[in-house]
Amino acid sequence: MRELVVRFTADPDWLPSVSKQITDAIHAELPDIDAVSELRESTYASTDSVLRLLVDLAKSSLPPTEALPPPAAVDYAIVFVRHGLPIDSLLRAYHIGQASFFRCWAEQARRDIQDPLELVEAIEVGAAWTFDYIEALSHGLVQRYGDERERWVRSAAALRAQIVDAVLEGEFVDPESASSRLGYRLDRHHVAFVLWVEGFEIYDEALAMLERAALELASGIGASAPLLVPRARLCLAGWIGWRNSRSPDFQTARLDAQAFPAVLVASGSGAEGVAGFARSHREAMHARRIAQLAGLPPGSVTRYEHVALAALASEDIDHAREFVGSELGPLIGTGEQLLRLSSTLQVYLEENMSPLRAAQRLGVHEHTVTNRIRSAQELLPRPIDQRASELLVALRLVRLAQQDRPTAG
Repeated sequence: MRELVVRFTADPDWLPSVSKQITDAIHAELPDIDAVSELRESTYASTDSVLRLLVDLAKSSLPPTEALPPPAAVDYAIVFVRHGLPIDSLLRAYHIGQASFFRCWAEQARRDIQDPLELVEAIEVGAAWTFDYIEALSHGLVQRYGDERERWVRSAAALRAQIVDAVLEGEFVDPESASSRLGYRLDRHHVAFVLWVEGFEIYDEALAMLERAALELASGIGASAPLLVPRARLCLAGWIGWRNSRSPDFQTARLDAQAFPAVLVASGSGAEGVAGFARSHREAMHARRIAQLAGLPPGSVTRYEHVALAALASEDIDHAREFVGSELGPLIGTGEQLLRLSSTLQVYLEENMSPLRAAQRLGVHEHTVTNRIRSAQELLPRPIDQRASELLVALRLVRLAQQDRPTAG
């Protein structure tokens, strides 16, 4: 098994590709999991960690029965508990993952191994090894799921999460009763925000960090007693409410990157009542998706109002990439000269195609702007003045379209 794993994983793209195929298969075959849009990121993280543990065990010549669930897989079981998903669905996800992995393993073996006898042996070894591996993992995950469920059902957080789920899914809730049980009034104006961490493995420690960051963030903008509810893996949702027109100013929100070195924030816009509670959260999650696609660093605060157009236009990221390529043509390149031309064109369009105003913003001479726009036009598939709106959207999307990261839910 060791030699085969070393050979198959020589291509650094193989494991990420297999992780994505397994994630897609699980969400395609299990509607209850796919219905939780925020769960896909957790599915990918768990799958990736399980595959990397498999590789480590095999390369170390350790038996599959030595496997213990890695942190991301434990987090995945915890997320299942907190979304009310049954243990059967968790185990089914692992069996789907096993079948998907074995299919990829067999396909790779057929591509890589020419000798028929060696090919049969590779497929048989892969089947036996992965079966024992998943059995060992499942035993540990069942135990962790049971322990977490026992804690969760006794927790007030479970009740809050159930009510929040109902509101976000558009189910009818009695505002008075729900507010009482949440300890947070729904009949007010709301701003929703989400905090998440990148590159942090331990769920409980990460969640505690997110809660501290959320409280500090709310305090920093003059708000108190935010509603905080864990949502996706390593992601905390929050709401700030107020009754009068003097809303907390999220434009001034800042995060202490030294105190919270792995945390990022995204916020929605202000909205009213139960419907506004849900809408602002959806906007915050869209802003989070844009922040992740853009690869923003920890400490970033992304406001939906600033990225609404990019969020709308990049809902289908593959479609967005095609749109950017169609509109910008060769101008989409990353060389210094192309970046200068594209940034000048964006400012020029934002200033209603005024070379003078664009020059003032860029700090260059008006003739410089005119020359750059002429050079950009030579690279564009169509005339600038006929596609001004489309070009501006494409230029704002170009950084997102160039990313290739797993999508959040």
